[in-house]
Amino acid sequence: MRREEAGNVQRPCKKQVGKTCQHFPGLQPWMNDTEEFLPLDPALKKQAVNVKKMEHLKKKVERKKKKQQKQKLMAKWKQPEQMAAKDRAPLQQCLGPGCVYPTRPGSKYCSDNCGMKLAADRIYEILPQRIQQWKNSPCIAEEHGKKMLERIHREQQDTQTYLKDMERHFHELEAIILRGKQQAVYNDEEKSEDGGDSSHLQIFCVSCGQPTSMRVALRHMERCFTKFECKSSFGSLYPTCIEGTTRLFCDRYDPQSKRYCKRLQVLCPEHSKDPKVLDDEVCGCPLVHNVFELTDNFCHLPKRLCNHHYCWEKLRRAEVDLQRIRALQKLEELNVQEHKVRTAMMNRAGLVALMLHQTIQHDPLTSDLRSKVDG
Repeated sequence: MRREEAGNVQRPCKKQVGKTCQHFPGLQPWMNDTEEFLPLDPALKKQAVNVKKMEHLKKKVERKKKKQQKQKLMAKWKQPEQMAAKDRAPLQQCLGPGCVYPTRPGSKYCSDNCGMKLAADRIYEILPQRIQQWKNSPCIAEEHGKKMLERIHREQQDTQTYLKDMERHFHELEAIILRGKQQAVYNDEEKSEDGGDSSHLQIFCVSCGQPTSMRVALRHMERCFTKFECKSSFGSLYPTCIEGTTRLFCDRYDPQSKRYCKRLQVLCPEHSKDPKVLDDEVCGCPLVHNVFELTDNFCHLPKRLCNHHYCWEKLRRAEVDLQRIRALQKLEELNVQEHKVRTAMMNRAGLVALMLHQTIQHDPLTSDLRSKVDG
């Protein structure tokens, strides 16, 4: 009989009534009085095979875990032996001059002092030769640096002289303003000043674009400019500290923005307001001839009626202050340039540069190493 036919043969199974199978707990006996039962269902056979496979997998996983634990223990036992083998490696001698002690782990020296001594010996040995080579061959960058320093010094002297002239002009302007306020008021000159037909002419404002009369154009433009200027702010975290100067920046502290105002003090629309003009206050503007030639005469019209010299004190003061600020800024720029040039010259012949860089002079008879272009 073949195996296939033998496998298909159905054999009866005997089982006591009311008891479960020992190999297949899920199987239930037939609820009858007979002891002979039908053969097992293929689905139940498959379930029994799966149970055996699961048990086999569990045993396999446990064996694998035990093997890994054993390998870890062996690795721990071997690690101290390897470290001991490394410690038994031959020690190197310190590279310090005259030192016979072994080196520290991960270092070439036994201590920091030995390293410093070796570095000092190298500097004493190499540096004098490099300095002699530097002196023998001229450096074109050094020559350019000296020329730049000479030019910067000349510009600094000129700027200092110009700044002193502006300071003198500042005091002269204050004296002129004080002298103009002492002049007498002449109301008769008002007719001669306003006798023309300028009141009928109009001009457009440069700030708001509205047409305005020529007679009050300066007043209107100044007010418009003040309104627009108040919308922007110019501030800094630090106040201005310049020795020997007075009345430059506003420097009013704003607690909201935590800034110091950096507008000109005489032109700041936020923190300085024009004083109220009195009825008997004179204009006092110094008159000129041919636009630029000053005369000893002053405008004697009342200040509230004079439209030709509106805010002349404020504008003159702002012009002088602006020139002083520009001179101070130029001095600061020149100082920064001088510092850069001096730093470059010091670093060029410094210890690090001489030790790390070297110029090779192939021809000992030629001291100038610059390339010469044939004409």
